[in-house]
Amino acid sequence: MKNQTFHRHRARIQESPELGLGQLRTRTINALNNLGRQRFSSEPGGYALENWVRGVNVLLDEFEERTGEGGLSQDYRARRRELTDVVSRPVPLASIDEEISALRATISGIESEIGAERGRLAAKIAVLKAERAKCSSELDAEKARASDAAEAKRPDSFFSRFIGRKRSPADESDERTRTLEARLASLSAEVLDQQRQLKEVDARTPEGRFAGEWERLGTAQAQLEALEKERKERADLVKERAELTASIADAISRIPDRGAGAA
Repeated sequence: MKNQTFHRHRARIQESPELGLGQLRTRTINALNNLGRQRFSSEPGGYALENWVRGVNVLLDEFEERTGEGGLSQDYRARRRELTDVVSRPVPLASIDEEISALRATISGIESEIGAERGRLAAKIAVLKAERAKCSSELDAEKARASDAAEAKRPDSFFSRFIGRKRSPADESDERTRTLEARLASLSAEVLDQQRQLKEVDARTPEGRFAGEWERLGTAQAQLEALEKERKERADLVKERAELTASIADAISRIPDRGAGAA
């Protein structure tokens, strides 16, 4: 977003060559107040500090040109020098960058811990589902074999029951079927249990398995957001710009109204 304040101010001055000092002063003060509240774009190539400094300098240069050297107070000159000094100094950001880096590491660690458990459970569920599918196929095949064997099965005679006999293929098939059914039921129950545990990993309620981790993560993310906002405000000189433009505006407001000077 480009700043339009000083452009509008400049156009009005150029359109009004006979503009009195009182009007010139009022318009400059209003433009300074708007510039003092201005926020910068966070997008690459957007409106930034260097654009703001250029705009303020154009604004004040126009004011000084129309006012004339003799109409500028020492207070005004001192305030403008202070502005130039402040915006030209490197902004100290090392300490807050260290805090931001530490918080990002904390957040990454918590997310990795939660993600690892989530991944472990998801992998286990996938293995169990594969085993369950295989067991289900084996059970279907065994039931088909049992159906074929049932036709060949006959009641035992009294003699064969008395002396005993070897187990028939049908009996063995029935046992395998029961074993597979029990295994299938066990696998299904285990899948449900692992799915329940997976949901608990992502649950942010006090009863969740990772409730403490989620709480620490939320706190760290909120702190990071606040620090990143503070860093941007420091880098953009938000407080300093507001104070300096207000002090320059105040100095201009106290310049005696003697009419517009000539450059």
